[in-house]
Amino acid sequence: MKAAQSLPRPENWQDFESLCKKLWGEIWNCPEIKKNGRSGQKQHGIDIYGIPQNENSYYGIQCKGKDEYTNKQLGEKEVLDEIERAKYFEPNLKKMYFATTAVKNAEIEAVIRKKNIEHIDQGLFETHLYSWEDIVDLIFENRSTYDYYLNSHTFKKNQSVEVTFESGKTEMRVQPKFIKKIRIAQSKYDELEKQAKDLIPDWIDKMVNKHWITPEIFDTNISTPVKQTEFNRSLIDGTILVTNNGSEPLEHWKLILSLPEQIIEVNRKNYRKKGYSIIPMPNNIQYDSYIDMKKHFVEIEPRKKILVGYDSFTSDPLFLKPISANITLKLNWKLVSRNYKESGTLTLHIEPDFTIKRMRVDDDSPLLLDEKDRVIIEDYLESLDD
Repeated sequence: MKAAQSLPRPENWQDFESLCKKLWGEIWNCPEIKKNGRSGQKQHGIDIYGIPQNENSYYGIQCKGKDEYTNKQLGEKEVLDEIERAKYFEPNLKKMYFATTAVKNAEIEAVIRKKNIEHIDQGLFETHLYSWEDIVDLIFENRSTYDYYLNSHTFKKNQSVEVTFESGKTEMRVQPKFIKKIRIAQSKYDELEKQAKDLIPDWIDKMVNKHWITPEIFDTNISTPVKQTEFNRSLIDGTILVTNNGSEPLEHWKLILSLPEQIIEVNRKNYRKKGYSIIPMPNNIQYDSYIDMKKHFVEIEPRKKILVGYDSFTSDPLFLKPISANITLKLNWKLVSRNYKESGTLTLHIEPDFTIKRMRVDDDSPLLLDEKDRVIIEDYLESLDD
């Protein structure tokens, strides 16, 4: 059996009226939907009105904030009085809706149905009732209103979440480094080398010839390997920050981050140790994230199951390697919890930084025939002594 859908009610009647305007504006596909007059003016039983798409007559809505505001239910006399007032609305209505935050009430629904049949027989406007449970169903069925309501200030006081990169931003411009190796014919390579040498000042050339600086000094030939840390500068930091900026806790929540195909690798670190003794690492490290590159997603499910209001959670380190191209990537995310869900998008603007290296090959090498064979893109690895 499908569980009943629920949402908290707006905190006041003004917010409820705005919600109804947004909701029925979407249902009717009516951008011209309006609130009727201003507070204190006669409204003839109608708070909101508009002409639905493909219709030629006005529909009207009477909003009734009940239950959590006044602790009262919609009464029969109140309903009949509003219907009588609506008869004076100009021009004549085709349909009248009651929208209320009160819970469903079978007796009032029966009154509305009987009045509806009576009006149809008399050639008057139809009458319909939507209680809060009915309105919640409509909100879930109309995505624009759903997003509007869940991101509204009123709703954020109850449940709201913000998902960003660790920097707190939802959009980043990054410059991963890559090495671009270009194969060049031997004759062309020698020509470029000669041109470069001609640009060297005479005094530097004389220093080199006198062996003040020689290639041999870089040939250390040390038998014991130097301890270094090798960083991969082609990876970008995609660590995720989840912030609960609502007052209610997120319980048993998880975040699913969908990766575009242009993200070709995900790691939990961007470095490796070189020159160290190989020590078996424990295999019982627990992570809050699960990486699946076959399906291109990362699932973050924290061991701490509750994120209290106004607290935040930082994911395991996530280092992403994009393709080496100027491109904008959208990372879609979806958060689900026991009683709340939300979705959104993070944006990466990729502007790769290339270091060019030339490789000489024979003039008649087949590798020079195809542009794809002439250029090799590799990760930019930077080694630093510890």
